[in-house]
Amino acid sequence: MTRVIKIKLSISNAYLIKGRKTILVDTGAPREGIKILRALAGLGIEPKDFSLILHTHAHMDHVGSTLELKRWVDAPTAVHVSDAAMLASGNMGKVTAINLEGRIILPFVNKPFPGVKPDILIKDEISLNEFGVDGRIIFTPGHTTGSISILLKNGEAIIGDLLMGGWLGGNLQPTRPNFHYYAEDMNEVRASIQKLLSYNPQKLYVGHGGPLDAATVRQFIARDIQSVDESGQPQV
Repeated sequence: MTRVIKIKLSISNAYLIKGRKTILVDTGAPREGIKILRALAGLGIEPKDFSLILHTHAHMDHVGSTLELKRWVDAPTAVHVSDAAMLASGNMGKVTAINLEGRIILPFVNKPFPGVKPDILIKDEISLNEFGVDGRIIFTPGHTTGSISILLKNGEAIIGDLLMGGWLGGNLQPTRPNFHYYAEDMNEVRASIQKLLSYNPQKLYVGHGGPLDAATVRQFIARDIQSVDESGQPQV
């Protein structure tokens, strides 16, 4: 049986996927490794139980503690090939805000982080069976070029920052779907959401806030598409 466990960190979420083995998805901001290890201890999970550290994308608040965790977790790290340079350099590069709130907080989130060279470069949409989890990786670009989502056979999905929950980093109305503050390409974000929904997931775990109900996400994206069609101004 596959189970998703949310680890709420200071500004983002990390996730454990427990199947035959355990995958850690994302590692939070810098210096949050100890929080993750404490959460693992509380769940009775040991660092040796991991088969993979998987990144949904290479922004600071999702990969910042990877290097720290590598001291204790003897598992390979994986990221999409398009985000590999960010992860290795510890620099997010140019980040494009889609709204005022994103522009205001950008100086606080676009900061350098401890870089780490990934062990696995994801170039194809692959099964996670060899890592002990009944699921697969699909490509969902838009937030970053190398953003990925994890689809699980139990009807759940972990989607990184393809969407977020609510406002204020997911602290206000966390189960209400919303676009993230930043996107490299909003057209790709919309296309990736449609692609994700075509697989008929039921519950979506996001990088901030959540989880989101897929039916509510369908309503959200339908309203957004309608707003674009009617006024040319997307809902954000």
